[in-house]
Amino acid sequence: MKIIGSKWKIPILWYLMLKDGQHYNELKRTIGGITNTMLTKSLRELEADGLVSRHDYATVPPSVSYHLTDMGKKFIGTMGELFDWGREHMTFEKEQN
Repeated sequence: MKIIGSKWKIPILWYLMLKDGQHYNELKRTIGGITNTMLTKSLRELEADGLVSRHDYATVPPSVSYHLTDMGKKFIGTMGELFDWGREHMTFEKEQN
C-alpha cells in the first residue's frame, strides 16, 4: 500500500494499462486535475518502485513515453482483485444494516 498510497498513482497505472506508451502531456490531459509537480513526482516514484518504465527517445524537442513494467502489469491484476473485494465488502455492509 505504501507504493500506491498517493492519490495519483492508481490513476496513472490505470491509464497506462488502458494505453501503454503514453507521453507525459498525454497522461496529464487524460488524468485531469493533476499538477506537473505531482505527475512528475508520482511517475518518478512508480519508476523507482519498478512499476513504470520511462523511455527517452533522445530527440529534440525531448520525447519521453511511459510504460508499465511486467511487475506493473501483474499489479493491475491485483488492483482488480482489490476492487472486487471492496465491492463485495460494500454489499456485505449494506446487508448488515
